Amino acid sequence: MKSLLAVVLSTLLMITASNALAAKKEGKAYGAGGVSEEKMSDTAAEHRKAYAGEKEKKVKEEKEMKEEKEVKEKKAKKEKKVKKEK
Repeated sequence: MKSLLAVVLSTLLMITASNALAAKKEGKAYGAGGVSEEKMSDTAAEHRKAYAGEKEKKVKEEKEMKEEKEVKEKKAKKEKKVKKEK
């Protein structure tokens, strides 16, 4: 019974390992949707690059807004300090 269980488990392990290696070798484990960049269509590649650009733009805008907010807060604190001195 134990030997039968060991054979079944080792067979399952070998099958899953071979499938994983085959998928990696074919390039299915990379890129958008599991497709390698070599097999990806030009349109899909452009879309992927455009999305990356949008994400960078959004992060940059958020950073600029945060910096502007900090500048406004510093200016407001400075004005309050000047008013207190008068």
